Amino acid sequence: MLPGRWVACDEAFGRSTDFLDQVAQMQLWYYAEVPLDTQVWLLDPPATYVSTWSGQGRKPTKERLPADAPGAQTVAAVAATLPASAWRLETIKEGSHGPLQADMALLRVVAVREGLPGPEVWLVLRRNRTTGELKAYLSNAPAETPRAVLVQMSGLRWPIETIFEEGKQLVGLGNYQVRSWTGWHHHMTMCILAHFFLVRLAHRLKKQAPALTLPQAKLLLTGLLPMRQFDAQWVLEVLGYQQRRNYAAYLSHRKRRLGQFSLSVA
Repeated sequence: MLPGRWVACDEAFGRSTDFLDQVAQMQLWYYAEVPLDTQVWLLDPPATYVSTWSGQGRKPTKERLPADAPGAQTVAAVAATLPASAWRLETIKEGSHGPLQADMALLRVVAVREGLPGPEVWLVLRRNRTTGELKAYLSNAPAETPRAVLVQMSGLRWPIETIFEEGKQLVGLGNYQVRSWTGWHHHMTMCILAHFFLVRLAHRLKKQAPALTLPQAKLLLTGLLPMRQFDAQWVLEVLGYQQRRNYAAYLSHRKRRLGQFSLSVA
């Protein structure tokens, strides 16, 4: 297993409190984008209580909020009430078209768990200066986590998506025709290694060619590496291999279908 500290995820995972709690139980720090209607309390949530036992039935064990307790706020409402001084222009990362910047506000809040106060977490708010689009993130990183780290983390989920996009465009990540997990896993592993090779090559040539992109690195290899010479013997070997694989697949499908037919007759 590869060592790690952070788990970054989008709204589909961020809205699942069970998932976030399981990540926290694994001693990992999540950095989850959450819907703007996600509710939180500021650092002074109302105290909970357990109802007094009436003497009949089971003793109450479920915690409750007092009837007059203030409700939790949505992260959108929290953002709307923050003063201008709470927002700071931050540079998230250096992109291909220049620095990616946004107004950001960070504060400690208490997450909601089944309508009750839950763990204390970071609420990171990110607002686009041009469009005004607001994004919200929750993180269970320690309270002493530097602001710069939390700002940087808001832009680190996208490199993973970039890897998939580049893998499909450059090394055939999406071009597979396999029927088994092993075959799919082999294909993905080889494609990831090929992508890593291109990244490593571009990194090693950074001083001589600082603007070298991955497509350019692939073009460079295409021009420098010798092309394989295909002869009749090689073609016959490949055809024989493919026909043996196709016949094995045919036998497997035939056996399965005959087995299903036998079961249905029985």
